[in-house]
Parts: sequence; C-alpha cells; structure tokens
Amino acid sequence: MEGQPTQNLRAFENRRIEKILSYSQLAIDMQFGIKLLNRYLSEVEMAASGVPYSQIGFSARREESGQVHVITASGQTITDPYLIRNPSLTPPGSKAVLRLSGMMTAEDEASSSGIGTLAARLRQAYSNDNIDAVVLETNSGGGEITAMQMMMSAVQERNKPVIGWVHMAASGAYGSVAGTDEIIVSSPLSKVGSIGAVVTINKTFLEFFKENFVSFYGANAPKKQGEFRSMLEGDFGPMQEMVDEATDQFHAQVRGLRNLSGSESYVKETLNGSMFDAGAAKRRGLIDGVGNLNMAIKRADVWMAMPKYKKQKRA
Repeated sequence: MEGQPTQNLRAFENRRIEKILSYSQLAIDMQFGIKLLNRYLSEVEMAASGVPYSQIGFSARREESGQVHVITASGQTITDPYLIRNPSLTPPGSKAVLRLSGMMTAEDEASSSGIGTLAARLRQAYSNDNIDAVVLETNSGGGEITAMQMMMSAVQERNKPVIGWVHMAASGAYGSVAGTDEIIVSSPLSKVGSIGAVVTINKTFLEFFKENFVSFYGANAPKKQGEFRSMLEGDFGPMQEMVDEATDQFHAQVRGLRNLSGSESYVKETLNGSMFDAGAAKRRGLIDGVGNLNMAIKRADVWMAMPKYKKQKRA
C-alpha cells in the first residue's frame, strides 16, 4: 500500500501529459509548452516524495494568475478581484489591470485561472462605469484554440479602451491581444508571434487504441471523428488538413485585427510561426510600442478621448 500514492500520481501525471500535449487543437508555442511540462513533472515528483501542495505552490500560482489590480485616478493600486464587479466600491476614473498568464485553458486549472474566468472579469470591467479602461497584462505562450477564441470574442465586445501590455505573447496568447486597441510590450527583449495551430498525437496511444478498442459509428454520420479514424489506419492527411485550416483561420483573424506591414510575402513571413523581438515585431505591425505599465495606462487615456469611446461614455 505504501507504493499506491506514487502509482496514482504517475497515472495522474500521464493524464496531465496527455492534457497538455493532446488537446484536439492548440495554438501554443511548443518551447513554452515543454517548459510547462517539465515544471509539472518536477512538481509531481515533489508531491510523490511527500512535499505538501502548499509548498509546491499550486494555490499561490492560481491566486497570482487570477489577480486583478485596480489603479485609481490618483495612482493608488488596489488588488481585489471582486472590486470590478462592485461599481459602488470602485473609485471613479479607475483602470483595471487583468492578467493573462500561463497555459491558456477554457476552464480553471489547479494552478491557474481559466480563460472563462478572465473573460468574465473583462466583461465585469466593461459594465463598471467607474472603470475607464482595461490593461490586459500578458505573459503566455498560448494554449487551447477554444480558449483563444473565447478571449478574442471578449476583447471585441469592449465598450471602453483595452490595451495589451505584453511580456510575452505567443500563438493563442498573441491572438488574444491582437484585437486590443494597442499592444505595448514591456521590454525590447519581449517576444510575440508563433501564429499558427498545432496538434500533437501520442502514436503509442493510437496503437494501443487500435489493438484494444472497437468503436461503432452511426451509418448516417460517416465523417464523425474522421481525422482520428484515419490516423488509426495510418493516414494523417485529414488531421494535417484540419491543422492547416485552423492555421489559415488564425492568420485571417490576425490580418483583420492588425495592420500588418509590408508586401504580401513579408506578411507571410510575419505569419510563418516565428517569434519576433520588440523591434522586429513593431516593424512588422505586430505591436505598437515598448514601455512600462505607466505607458500602457497613458495610452489608455489617449484612447478614452477618441470619439467612439467618448460617445459610449456619455451614453
């Protein structure tokens, strides 16, 4: 019985690996994903050796990922995720700073808040008349395509300025901030890009599934799980087509949201999946400037004076 907790953790570990790497579709920078995976495996080993979860830091990281800062007109910072939903308690003229960090998942995870929670807080900021603008502080390599689409939709619903303030935004995280009014990166060394989709398949699992399971599909739904069924037979073409389509849609969205610079061939280089530092990203139209949080807030002030937001403010 002494070995049972470790065995259970190993089973959990394997499920977690599948969850990180084998979502149906991801928009994630793989270097970032591997970093997350290595950190997680180290934490599982610590837990198996008896280190309490509180010392590993799961709860602390989740709390940090869901932090909400409200910066008042006088410059005071109040850290309270519940303040933005209470206009009567929010000082007039405030700015909300919300965090998009870590692996992007639609639902909350053990050590991070999900995009559903972040999108809900963004909408709370929209409906709080005492919050004039939002800064979306971003440090993420992306994640689920579904999570990215949820975030893009929430940003597009804005009725007040939303500024992306970015330490790193790759793949789905870049897609999430692409529709903000401006993207300001925090450092010349900040990187953005990796614009595309990826699917990772465990070949051992495919072999195991084929040998041990039989699935029956309705005769009138011959294309149900078509990509997966083709892979079981060794044909990865349909899956590649699905990833290509997802990438094309992602590229089209970024083209529509950002004024990308240069010729068509230059734009295709911008969208080829590469990461770019601040200088290259600005030349390509992926970002608008470099600066600290104060600069992002000042840019929000500029946008607040623009007609589309002034009209909504008066209404």
